[in-house]
Amino acid sequence: MGHRRVPGPGEVDEGDADASVDQEDADATVDADASPDQEDDMETIRTQLPTATFAAVRATVPTSGLPEFYDSAYSRVAQTAGREGWTITGPALGWYQAMPTETVDLAAGFAVEGAAAGASSGDVEVLELPGGPALVLTYTGPYDGLPDAWARLEQDRAVLGVDGRGDFWEEYVTDPSPGGDPHANVTRLVLPLRADA
Repeated sequence: MGHRRVPGPGEVDEGDADASVDQEDADATVDADASPDQEDDMETIRTQLPTATFAAVRATVPTSGLPEFYDSAYSRVAQTAGREGWTITGPALGWYQAMPTETVDLAAGFAVEGAAAGASSGDVEVLELPGGPALVLTYTGPYDGLPDAWARLEQDRAVLGVDGRGDFWEEYVTDPSPGGDPHANVTRLVLPLRADA
């Protein structure tokens, strides 16, 4: 589910990621044993997410075409936000409606302020990104390691005995730059849970 992306303005620091963590859920943190050859300090946090307003391009695309779709979508959303006076309030985000197969139904864009859900400009629409209980794991490393990070999050979900809502997203906290170190990429994986979880 990894890709390269176009940087967007107004991205938040990674330090804001845990601001909404419910302290009562601190004991719900999962730190399953990693295999000895797996260098990771990934930790899954159970939290409560607020509902957010999300400006995005939504499409069903071939899985093989994800990098090109992301690059184009992020650029179009950033340009539209600037033109419409919307304020980008978070990192680039890819919101998947279901597990990818040969095609992927997703929306790519940024959380924004100053736009109402339902607004649109060209192919950029403003969506409501539903809040609620979720598991969050922050992964640092190259994008080709994301499948293993998702497997880790799924393992932790099973340990906790909770069910996913069906959708999920990735927040691309850092801007991968040409010639940069892919091992420095930071991606936040978010698995929303069913309301009764």
